[in-house]
Amino acid sequence: MPNNFGRVVQVMVAGMQFDMDKYNLEGNVPFDNDVLPNESEIRIWNLAPETINKIKRNETLMVNAGYKGDVGLILHGFVSAARTVRDGVDRITTINVLDAEDLSKRTIKDIAYKEGTLASYIIKEMAGQIGLQLAQFDLYQDYRYMDGYTATGKATEIIAKVAEDCRTSVYINKGKLYVRNLRRGKDELFKLSADTGLIGTPEWFESDGAQGYNLTSQLQYRITTASVIDLKSDAFIGRLYVRTGSHTFSRTGDFTTEMEAVL
Repeated sequence: MPNNFGRVVQVMVAGMQFDMDKYNLEGNVPFDNDVLPNESEIRIWNLAPETINKIKRNETLMVNAGYKGDVGLILHGFVSAARTVRDGVDRITTINVLDAEDLSKRTIKDIAYKEGTLASYIIKEMAGQIGLQLAQFDLYQDYRYMDGYTATGKATEIIAKVAEDCRTSVYINKGKLYVRNLRRGKDELFKLSADTGLIGTPEWFESDGAQGYNLTSQLQYRITTASVIDLKSDAFIGRLYVRTGSHTFSRTGDFTTEMEAVL
């Protein structure tokens, strides 16, 4: 089991690094299985005014987290907002971070694809149009548009719709595009039990045609969208696939990973 007293968090932005052993840090970093960028919130106490002024919109921000001797990346994104307020004698800077550029305004106008065009070609071209790096690409089926296809509207919505025709999930994680099913791929297997950080009892859920368990563990940077979990608990023993979740960290409060994992 990780040493819960050996917490490590490193926030890196604008050429600066803030470590939890020197700064009071808190944050929440969500992850999910859709193409909308997730927004994380990072809070840092008592930064100097000249330091605060360096944290600007669109700066790259990264967060490493874990325990001494076992630390990894949980966030790679772009600052969307930063503000500082006073709370008594303290000065708290809150930084909002999108895990991908805001792509909502990237629109496509009437790109026509000829008869017989494959979905894989359209998805890759749309990803190139908006500058998203494809981290994984594995379609359940490569749908062929026998009557052709006209792409128009938000690029991310086009990608999502074409992927849906292929019965395949698409999501953005740490600034990269993933086109694959949660249950396929060579994802790292993580064995989760009380001995490896499981907290409390898994809670059964059924929603949107899916079934699985809501799980909480000590913060585990390896767990993210599509992670494979071999769960050993009183409630369930078997394999699950992570769909959504979040990492939460602080010096003395929550230092956890919560996840929704489907069968």
